[in-house]
Amino acid sequence: MVLAVRKMSDKGATAGLLTIGEEVYLRALTGNFIGSELLRGARRVALVPLNDRICLSIASATAATYWALNGRREKLVSVFEYNTANPRETASRVASWGPDTAMILFGGESRMSDVSRYTIDFLRALSGSGFKGRLVIHVRTWLATNKLQTVLADGELCRYLESLPEVRVFTADLAAKKFLFHRVAVKGGQASLETFAQAELTDEHVHLLKNSLPPP
Repeated sequence: MVLAVRKMSDKGATAGLLTIGEEVYLRALTGNFIGSELLRGARRVALVPLNDRICLSIASATAATYWALNGRREKLVSVFEYNTANPRETASRVASWGPDTAMILFGGESRMSDVSRYTIDFLRALSGSGFKGRLVIHVRTWLATNKLQTVLADGELCRYLESLPEVRVFTADLAAKKFLFHRVAVKGGQASLETFAQAELTDEHVHLLKNSLPPP
């Protein structure tokens, strides 16, 4: 991502060069790719965003796309807002719903250090809940955890991720105007990427991505 000068929003924690309307529109564009490409092959999807405008926007766009492409059926996709004060409560709701895929959507309006902490806390809770399905991670969550290194530094979490059938993430190559969709191989405390699909980005999408950055 290209660095840019930030301006703080009225909430004090949104990225800088875009209006909130542009930030939400960006999540509509991105959520369309998540719902159509990154979640391909999933059956029952739990989306777990933070309770803020941007995270909820991308969750909504992802859910709408996934639902539209996979039939008008109940209990195909659902949104479980993350309870930062009680990660176990969120993990319990997710596990009780019985998804085969859970996606962490943290990062839009929160500081990167907070996103890293939320991710670690939620994964600990998810492990304790008994969830053993596919885990999907948003790119900002991936970056906030230093490409999962802050997660994998915890031996118990490292073993948990290794035990899952699949971990996925998407990244952006803005110079090439592409989204890249990856499987994440976790082994020996390290994470490596295997690209399984890619998608072309419009100039508009690239512009918005370049000018949307989370707080540090």
